[in-house]
Amino acid sequence: MKKKLSFSLLLFSIFLSISIISFFPEKFSTYLINYNIDKNQNRFNFKKDEIAVFTIGTGSPLGAQRANSGTAVFLNEKFFLFDVGDGVVQKAENMNLPLNQLDGIFITHYHSDHYIDLPYMINRSWVLGRNQDLNVYGPTGLKEILDSNKSFLKLENKYRVDHHGPELMNTKYALGIPNEFENLDKQIIYNKDGVKITAFNVDHYPVIPAVGYSIEFNNKKIVISGDTKANKVVFEMAENADLLIHEVILNSLLKKTATILDNKSMKRNSRIVTDIQDYHASPKEIIKLANKANVKTLILTHLIPAPDNIVIKNLYKKETKGFQGKIYLANDGDKFIVK
Repeated sequence: MKKKLSFSLLLFSIFLSISIISFFPEKFSTYLINYNIDKNQNRFNFKKDEIAVFTIGTGSPLGAQRANSGTAVFLNEKFFLFDVGDGVVQKAENMNLPLNQLDGIFITHYHSDHYIDLPYMINRSWVLGRNQDLNVYGPTGLKEILDSNKSFLKLENKYRVDHHGPELMNTKYALGIPNEFENLDKQIIYNKDGVKITAFNVDHYPVIPAVGYSIEFNNKKIVISGDTKANKVVFEMAENADLLIHEVILNSLLKKTATILDNKSMKRNSRIVTDIQDYHASPKEIIKLANKANVKTLILTHLIPAPDNIVIKNLYKKETKGFQGKIYLANDGDKFIVK
């Protein structure tokens, strides 16, 4: 009898809630607005001695289900982005990341899936209320890209000012500030407030320059590989790292894919699938080097192909066995805390 009564009360509560939403949307919408504003304001209060990492985009140009490369790092009250590939701006907004508080952007190389959203991120963070400089860091070629953004965004910025006024839309912050560095072996490109970021060369030939980044703070270290074939320099930088975010390609599956494409006379597709295998890293190579470098946590990203079904996921799991630390196949929107 009590179970029937409880079930009836549950049904009545559900019916009442649906009725309120259906017949009084104005009142409910006020509650919803307040709830979302408060939730967003309180979401990113991290402890000052920890590092928070979000994998915004974990896909590649071969798949449309995930955003392309983008990683957010929060540390010491700073918000940095590493790469801004296709879909990263929209995905970051869906994750409620505070784009108006963005402090800096770091680009690994100039393949579109790593920087095509750069002008959009610069503009969008400004439109959302960024009222501070946005420094953009990248190897040789960055200044040319940001110079082109000035003409690209000229009318957009003008119309925002015309509509809202210069007090609200301060064009001083409407463009990114280039911090271009030469293609040296290893160099510290950021060293402020206890945060040190080092750029180092990786092997993504024929893409030159191409770099990875090491981020150090409070005796903690995160390393982002960028796109590269298996490269000892990455793991030298990642020695004893708390977190290594490394790109990965499932070569074993792509070889089969190329053969099948050839059999179907899809020669162009087969050529592309074959070509990309020589400048990315396989799971087995990464695991071997990461173990040697004593990496504590390994996050695999830029997944080619994406493990979005159980078959592909199990292939990755099979090839990543033997890692001595924690290992994750990253998803768009994943969060990792380094304490």
